[in-house]
Amino acid sequence: MVHEIIQTHCAQCSPDEMVPHTILKEGTEPLIKCKQCGAIHQYRIPKTKSVDIRIVVSTGDHSSTHRLSLDSDKIVSIDDEFMVEDELHDQANFVLVTSIESGDKRVDSAKADEILTLWARSTDKVIAKISITRGWQTDTIDLQVPGDREFSVGETISRGPDVFRIKKIKIRNGRFTENEGEPIKAKYIKRIFTDSVERIEWLNRPAPKKTKKGSPMYTNKSIIKPRGSNTWTLKTKERD
Repeated sequence: MVHEIIQTHCAQCSPDEMVPHTILKEGTEPLIKCKQCGAIHQYRIPKTKSVDIRIVVSTGDHSSTHRLSLDSDKIVSIDDEFMVEDELHDQANFVLVTSIESGDKRVDSAKADEILTLWARSTDKVIAKISITRGWQTDTIDLQVPGDREFSVGETISRGPDVFRIKKIKIRNGRFTENEGEPIKAKYIKRIFTDSVERIEWLNRPAPKKTKKGSPMYTNKSIIKPRGSNTWTLKTKERD
């Protein structure tokens, strides 16, 4: 039989430093045995205090303030995900932490009991900003999708009459990816860059045929001839 091992103090041999103990009997106050001296005693599970933290949640252009209850010693970091209760609308939403205020400054992580305010954005539904290049013009559209919806370079997307293919993705940490087939969840995406299928077809068009001298051969038989050092004239070659 394999017994679970925990680290705690032993009143007999190590009152100041934690040492390994074997759990002999489970329960609200487990019976444990010190692996160093063999002393058997009860283990009182320490009670953790909880704290309520102010959290400002952004959903699109709208923001709302809620309370998040966490263990006081829990470390919270940017990009951590929590479920926040929305009592006004009687629902719960997943949110992603975007900023942490501790003391008088913004930090990347902090203990829950040291946090004044958390800023977060809802990830149940997110707006994917998509840039579409059509010829020499680029348009931007907003596409609402579930936060866990995955996009990848090389994927073709349809939206109404528009059909476009992803060529690059900017992630919220500032990184870009052009790795074809690498899935990125929408809640982590800053912007998606695409080409319209018409532009892709134009870019992949066959190159114009060349004459023996290496110049393109045009079907309208138009030829540009020099006339003096700085003057050029356009003449049309007569058909045979």
